[in-house]
Amino acid sequence: MKRQMTIAAAVMAVVGFAVGFWLRPGAGAVTPDSPVSGDEELGQMAVGHVPSVGVHALSIAAVTPEGQRTATVGAPLDGTFEIGSITKGVTGLLYADMVERGEVRPETRLGDLLDLGDADAADITLEELSQQRSGLPRLGGGLGFFARTALDTLLARNPYAETPDEVVDQVRAAKVGDKEPVYSNLGYAVLGHALASAAGTTYPELVAERIAEPLGLSSFTVPLSPDQLADDAVQGRDRAGRAQQAWADEGFAPAGGIRASAADMATLAQGLLDQTAPGVAALDPQADFGDGLQIGAAWFTEKVGGRTVTWHNGGTGGFRSWFGMDREHGVAVYLAGATTVDLDEIGFALLRDVARS
Repeated sequence: MKRQMTIAAAVMAVVGFAVGFWLRPGAGAVTPDSPVSGDEELGQMAVGHVPSVGVHALSIAAVTPEGQRTATVGAPLDGTFEIGSITKGVTGLLYADMVERGEVRPETRLGDLLDLGDADAADITLEELSQQRSGLPRLGGGLGFFARTALDTLLARNPYAETPDEVVDQVRAAKVGDKEPVYSNLGYAVLGHALASAAGTTYPELVAERIAEPLGLSSFTVPLSPDQLADDAVQGRDRAGRAQQAWADEGFAPAGGIRASAADMATLAQGLLDQTAPGVAALDPQADFGDGLQIGAAWFTEKVGGRTVTWHNGGTGGFRSWFGMDREHGVAVYLAGATTVDLDEIGFALLRDVARS
């Protein structure tokens, strides 16, 4: 018994050391004194909105009728940040572009493009997926998946390490609920892979061929593993400054896997505002989503302070992001931070300030 207690104590000590290691304090936060690269005024404008603790680097892009502006705070100007679920907006652009090309139809069934057999999910349409009303749950995989993701989150690891085939397996096993608005990472992941299948390619290649290359977005990529990160990849951090593993995987990439620089996000915003970007019809609201929101293909639209704003946000283990457009007045703002602090309200405020400046 004594020996068992000794072993148990040793195990607990090791676990305690491991948890303490992962939960140790990390890097400091950005402040008004932090170095700004690029547009100094834009950088300081953004810093003026963020909290005094918890945000460890910023990437900012703004577009107005006068032109594009970019800045970073606490990071190189060409540094890439994870844009998180803004990637869903990009998947929405791909969907709208492929509908316009005639490669798929809104009523195309998921089972027409992926091997789902007689699963309930086979009858879900691409339009339902694009408008977040497919009946799929937010995530799949059952209790084992949730337990693993909880542990990965605690240990600062990417909890979404599935392959595309494993995502399809989760969809095949999923119970399809009512066709009501439900934000689903699983739904957008499988939508991206269905579109890639229709195009005869992979999702990362589809993003490169249909979005990045036509718009000249050199840093706008979908890394498949942390080993594929370029030297310009900014380290993601949580609120306390602890380093987080990059969310770089192929399975859930269509729901949140893109990295980009401020310059490339400014170029994308410009293309969306002047309607030269592929799939720009994705921005147009098509259905109610509740709480005053309307949804197009991923993109939300709502009235804020007298302005009609089209937007999407994002969050990964080490980044938060927000991308919003006042299409009527030709103004857009993108904001990403190495943080787990929510940036939505800051993004809306920055869009208002940029429009006034």
